[in-house]
Amino acid sequence: MSSYVLLANLRAGRCSNTAEVRLLRFWEARNVRKDGELMSLDMLLLDEQSTLIHGSINSSRVDTFRRRLSEGSVYSLSGFDVARANPKYRLSDSPVSIRFNDGTFFEPKTDSDKDIPTELFRFRSHEQFLALANTNRELPDIVGGVSSVRSTITDGLRGPQRVMVTLRLEGDVNVCVSMFDDRAVTFQTKFDEHVSKPRVILFTSINPKVVGGKLFLNATSGTHFYFDRETSAGKEHYEKLVGDGANSSSSKSKVVSAQKIEPLTVAELNQYVLAADPQDIEFLCKAEVTSLQSDKGWCYIGCSKSAKKLQRDETSFTCLSCDRENATGVLRYRVEFSVADHTDEAVFVAFDTEIAKLTNIQASEAAHIFGAGVNARVDSDFPPFLNEVVGKTFTFQLKLGQFNFTSKHQSFTVSRIISEHERAPLPAFVNDGGDHGPADNGDGVAPKIDESTVVSNNASASNVPYHGSQAAKNRSLSMMGT
Repeated sequence: MSSYVLLANLRAGRCSNTAEVRLLRFWEARNVRKDGELMSLDMLLLDEQSTLIHGSINSSRVDTFRRRLSEGSVYSLSGFDVARANPKYRLSDSPVSIRFNDGTFFEPKTDSDKDIPTELFRFRSHEQFLALANTNRELPDIVGGVSSVRSTITDGLRGPQRVMVTLRLEGDVNVCVSMFDDRAVTFQTKFDEHVSKPRVILFTSINPKVVGGKLFLNATSGTHFYFDRETSAGKEHYEKLVGDGANSSSSKSKVVSAQKIEPLTVAELNQYVLAADPQDIEFLCKAEVTSLQSDKGWCYIGCSKSAKKLQRDETSFTCLSCDRENATGVLRYRVEFSVADHTDEAVFVAFDTEIAKLTNIQASEAAHIFGAGVNARVDSDFPPFLNEVVGKTFTFQLKLGQFNFTSKHQSFTVSRIISEHERAPLPAFVNDGGDHGPADNGDGVAPKIDESTVVSNNASASNVPYHGSQAAKNRSLSMMGT
């Protein structure tokens, strides 16, 4: 009979001893770069000494164990491998992790005499989240009061889905938790089915990122979410926030219902900014591109740090936003569309990421191709291939800010462009905010820098190097009729 072992006493190698553990939660880990191919089934295990450890089942063995898995149940575990824990994306503080093998015994234990906690979370303070941001060191948990829930999940809308939840932490600090694709859909489904709008939400295994100077907490495949009193930790936070719930309407916490982004006609959009109070809000608007505002140019040279337009000097660039001379510049798209539907017309302005997706050409590639041999100015002369969008109809996701409600407003900022038909897979452009993070810094310009598009510290834009693929270059030349 094998001897009993505590998780804290595990050492690297094959373990034949038996541990009793509670399965806190489990999830599928998939490779997004290989069409969501299943890599493993991951889990978190806990013993009576509150030692938390990460366990993993290779994809080849998932079918063997999946039917036995039940979150919250206690198991007898033996015959497993112990390996050094991955220093990236850590889910526990243990120096080792567990790997199931063909001989692993993992069966429910209904008569356990071990007092194993039913939950354990690794909460971090706002300051700790900032310290962890962009390091990919660990995936902690968070709980907070719900300030707002915004969703792009709309029936019939193709493309990535996103839900963004603003949580208020202790000290009245607000943070944004972003969920994408399947996590977003799962959250939205649970949110819609909840008997009342949740006041408190607990998120697990989130990845802190700082984008454009702001902290975002991005969901991962291991992210679970619990509403109000579904957990003891959430219940404690809930009772601090709204008491026992009997008089929750008197709480200072203001919960904003999930806001599915509403579709408007162009006329309704124009009317809205005239009649409504200034606010930050998003809409969907389906319209045809009737022309391009060529007098406004199609790209600019932005600061590699702030993404703001650089001041061109004789031999260098200056960033007024960063108060920095000799700034490194990056070519970025900025294109203004004249659009119209059957109700009215307007001007939409789209920035780097969405134009690159729309054209399959990065701004640096376009500048090189278009400028070669004709000495064109990349900030004024218009590449002919951009004219191909004229006459086409798109669904535009628009991001309105306070400025849109002023008399100086002339255009609406586009945060996303959705084609009427499915598009072929696009090349991998610069990641604008990480694989889970938001895409812009508030004015429609993505802050993430692609090192292959960096402009040297020479104010002559014709010196922009070409780093795109030959296939993309040939395709672009074909578009231009050369």
